[in-house]
Amino acid sequence: MRKNSSRIISFGRYRATDLLIFAAIIAGFDVMAYFAFTEWFASNPGNFYFSIAVPVALLVMVRWNWYGMFYAVFDGVLYCALAVFGSGGAYQGQALQYFLTYGIGNAFVGLACLMVRFMGYRRIARTWYFTLLYVLCGWFACVLGRSAVSACFGTNFFGALLSFMGPTELLSLAMGAVLMLIMRRLDGMFENQRDYLLRLDEERREKMRRDTFGDEPIEVDEEALRSLNKKGGDMF
Repeated sequence: MRKNSSRIISFGRYRATDLLIFAAIIAGFDVMAYFAFTEWFASNPGNFYFSIAVPVALLVMVRWNWYGMFYAVFDGVLYCALAVFGSGGAYQGQALQYFLTYGIGNAFVGLACLMVRFMGYRRIARTWYFTLLYVLCGWFACVLGRSAVSACFGTNFFGALLSFMGPTELLSLAMGAVLMLIMRRLDGMFENQRDYLLRLDEERREKMRRDTFGDEPIEVDEEALRSLNKKGGDMF
C-alpha cells in the first residue's frame, strides 16, 4: 500500500502499527486511570474499575475483526496487575480469581463481533442507535463474562452480575458510547481497514483520471484546418 508519495509500506506493517497504537492507548489510559482515579475517588482500588477497553476493543473489531477481543483481555489483565501489585498484599489468595475474572471475562466482548459480521459495520456506523446498541452489546458481554467466571469460583451469578453493573461500570459504558459516537464520524476510523485502503486507492485513481483528463492536445489534420480557414467566421 502507498503511505505517501515517496514511501510504500506493506499491509502487514500498516496493520501492526495500527494495532500497536491502540495497545499503547489502552495501556496509557489504564496507568493514568489507576493512579489518578483510585487516588482521588476511591479508597479501595479493588472496588474501582474504569476503562476504555470496550470502545477500543469494539473499534478494533471493526477495523481488524477478532483482534479487538485481545484488547479487552489485555486491559483486564493490566488493570488487575496494577491493582494487585499496588495493594501491598491485600489480594492474597484471590489474585488468581481476580486475574481470571477480568481476563477471561473480558474476552466475552468477542460476542459483539457477531453483530459486525451479520449486520455489517457500515450499517452500525450509519445510524447512532445501532452504534449505541453495538457499544451496549460489547459492554454487557464483558459484564456477562465476568459474572460467569465469578460463578465458577462459587460467587452467586446474579449477585456478581449486579456488582459488575455498578456506578463505575456504568460510567465506562457512558464514556464508551460517547467515544464511539465520535469515532464513527471520523473518516476511516469506524471502517474495516482493507475496505478503507481500497477506497483510498480508488479515490486516488479517480483523482488522477480527473486531473489528467484533457491534458492531451487535440490534433486536427492540415486539410481540415485549411477548410476551417476558408469558411472563416461564416461556418456557424
